[in-house]
This record gives sequence, C-alpha cells and structure tokens, in this order.
Amino acid sequence: MGMQSFDKKGEIAVRKSDVSVAKNYLNESEMELLGLLVEQYLAFAETMAQQRTPMYMQDWIQRLDAILQINGRELLAHAGKISHQKALEKSTLEYDKYRQTQKQIQREESLKELEHDIQRIILPGKSGNSDE
Repeated sequence: MGMQSFDKKGEIAVRKSDVSVAKNYLNESEMELLGLLVEQYLAFAETMAQQRTPMYMQDWIQRLDAILQINGRELLAHAGKISHQKALEKSTLEYDKYRQTQKQIQREESLKELEHDIQRIILPGKSGNSDE
C-alpha cells in the first residue's frame, strides 16, 4: 500500500484508519524532518506564550509559512490536485486489496500448518522433530 509508518514487527496489524493518515506514507528521513519543523514551530509558540504576546490565527499561519520557507520548503499555494474524498476512496480501495492479500497469506499458512500436523500424525518420527 506504500505505507511507511506502522509496526514493522507485525505485532499490530495495519488498521483501516491508518491508511487515511498522510504521514504514514513518509519515509524515516521525511518523518525526522517533519518532527524538526514541528519542534521549531512549538519552540516559537512557547516563546510567544512566555512573552505573553497575543497571537491570532492569521499570525500563526504567517509564522508557520515563515518557518517552512526558512527551512527551504515550498508552500502549497492551492488545494492540490486530488480532493480529500478521492484520496480517502483510493486509500480505502488499496486497504481492501491489502486485507484480501493478507487473508490469503493467512489461509495458506494455516493450510501448511495443518498439512504439517497431519504428516506428524500419519508418519510419526519422520517429521524431523527429535522430541517425539
């Protein structure tokens, strides 16, 4: 599905709600850069709060744009080419394909395990296990 941010150990399955979160598609270095930008923005916000400087929403937007530009990031000046609804539909479709693939893999693993168990019962001592 192209997701980058999820439990790589496989202990927690990818959830449907995960696929609609854009940051889940960032690689490790992109996530680190995003974290640094957030730290800078929060440090600025903390400075304004400590100085008791009133800030309005437009001020916050301008400061965020400035922080992004200082860091050489391009500002998105339009809504983009893909609507939020289309992005959700696409991610849901891809998730459904992913789940079907995962179910097929689980079925195959279950069948292999069942075949192995049947072989152990039919041919005791030939399964390679030394504890029987």
